[in-house]
Amino acid sequence: MAYDFGSQTLGIKNPFKTEGLLKTIAGLLVMAGGLLPLLQVASTLKDDKVLGWTYTIVGFILLSAGAHRAGVGLFQLFRYFVGRSVPTSLAYNRAESERDSAQEEKRSLRYDDEQLHSMLMGRKNSTFIEPQGWLARLIHSVMPKLVFLPFQLRNLTQSLAGMAIKVVVGLIAFGIASFIVSTGLAGQIAQLVAMPILSLILLIYLLISWRSTAKAIGSYQSHRLLKSGGVSFGALLALAILAPVIGGVYLDEVFARDIDTLTKLTEMVPLFSAWTNLALLLVTIVVVLAVVMPLLFKRMSKVTPQTEVSEYRDNMQESIHPNEIFINIENIVLANRRYKEVPNRIYRAFDPKLNEQSEGKGSFAGELLIETQPALVNQDAYSKPMKSLVTLLSQVLFVVAAGVFYSLSLDVADFTNMMIWVSDVRMNEEILSQVVTEFNGLLFVLFAWITLCFGSSALRFASHLFWGEMSFNSLLMYLKAEGTYTESKISTGMSIHDSTRSENVVVQSSITPWIITSRINSTIFATSGGTNLESPRYIMGMNKNDDELGGIVDEIKSFLKNRESIANIANEKDLENTGKIYQVNEQMRAASQHSPQQNSLGVTDEEAAGYLRANPELVEKQTES
Repeated sequence: MAYDFGSQTLGIKNPFKTEGLLKTIAGLLVMAGGLLPLLQVASTLKDDKVLGWTYTIVGFILLSAGAHRAGVGLFQLFRYFVGRSVPTSLAYNRAESERDSAQEEKRSLRYDDEQLHSMLMGRKNSTFIEPQGWLARLIHSVMPKLVFLPFQLRNLTQSLAGMAIKVVVGLIAFGIASFIVSTGLAGQIAQLVAMPILSLILLIYLLISWRSTAKAIGSYQSHRLLKSGGVSFGALLALAILAPVIGGVYLDEVFARDIDTLTKLTEMVPLFSAWTNLALLLVTIVVVLAVVMPLLFKRMSKVTPQTEVSEYRDNMQESIHPNEIFINIENIVLANRRYKEVPNRIYRAFDPKLNEQSEGKGSFAGELLIETQPALVNQDAYSKPMKSLVTLLSQVLFVVAAGVFYSLSLDVADFTNMMIWVSDVRMNEEILSQVVTEFNGLLFVLFAWITLCFGSSALRFASHLFWGEMSFNSLLMYLKAEGTYTESKISTGMSIHDSTRSENVVVQSSITPWIITSRINSTIFATSGGTNLESPRYIMGMNKNDDELGGIVDEIKSFLKNRESIANIANEKDLENTGKIYQVNEQMRAASQHSPQQNSLGVTDEEAAGYLRANPELVEKQTES
């Protein structure tokens, strides 16, 4: 949407300054951390090429990641360009003056004129749709007001609540599998190696779910309600029962003769334990839930899901052409209610259909659907400290994840050097134990880094939604007028001595108007950049406005009452000239009254005009003679 500058601003300021500042600081810290390994490349590369190249790669990665984060933060601190055409219209805007903007915002429209008309007529809100999927219905049943939030916040809540449920289900499945293994139902060998394997499987499952959660939260630009099913829960529980039993039977068949050797090997070589990573993952999830869910609950407490409208219906008999009713309502009545003189959004343009019949009779019908310029409502559902806390934690996790990534790269370099060394020596039990221990440490750091990255992403996407939500208030009005009309003539000044005459065609209309209005609350999620306020706008509430509707009706009736059906002379020069002619007519009329004479028709001149109108056949005879 083009930047339409106007001296009268809409009062919309940059909502992302705090978020941008924290991102900039975090990006600069990571950039500084990326410079440290780069400064060590020259001295390290001579003695240890693996470590030297590791410093080079890690330094560039951290420097790039930090520069990108700082760049995004600085971009959010730049001037926020807001023209006079924002926010996005509810439906396609048919106003003549807004053709270019209407084409630009066409891809971001949430409704059409039929839906808006249906919402007003049916007293309903099509924004609030039912959840999709078993898990989504469960979450909406526990939190009933969730259905009255915009799609982005509903997706955020579903994702976080669904992750918490997946953690619980995963722990239950792990408990079932552990019980089967510990009781010996999975076999003897499974008791030796199953628990570390099961804990690793649980960790991988939860990390995949954690990644899906962060990705779902980050899909706020899709502007659709995500489906959240529960089919995998039953499969997971079934797998927790069947996998240990089937796997145990298989292990018993394969290692039946080498049980002693396998037992000795497990005692000598430490197997990877995922419990520390699981604890870190659970702590991260709890922290994210602890800072995000209170904001969502606070937002749910402020929902206003009314679907109320004000309505006016009447039947009027007025001397007015039907077209003038629509013209007056659009160009005067609603134009007076513009916000900061911004053109109204016309979703259904008035196009009166006149069905003209014979003898000056006919019928008419027309519709008009219009919205005034939305005005920003300074009603922040979230406190600034709470939003700042979410953003701060996301950037802290980003910086910590960068440090963990640096540590991971060093572990990879050490492990690579160890494998090079191992390839030149003979393998024994001690060396094997060292290799396994080093690899276990590498896995721990890798999983920790993945956990923190996804936690930072989830908080970053969530905080951006909280900072970007904006609320607006506007008038939405629907008018439907039907009726019939009849044309008739009114003539004045028809005396034979009158020098001025007025002949007017008067249209007598029987009008049945139906007006429905509502003060709507709408929400949009702003972003940074050229499309900062071009995302879909959601109708969150419809409120009665009887006083405003009463004012509109009074203005329409006042216009009808003050209409003039007979043409008059308002120019002073014309009035002066008419007065002079009138004086001459008065003198001639006075002279004729002193000496009234009958003409060839047998009547005086005073009576001639009326006599001829009453006896038109005499005019024909006089004409023939």
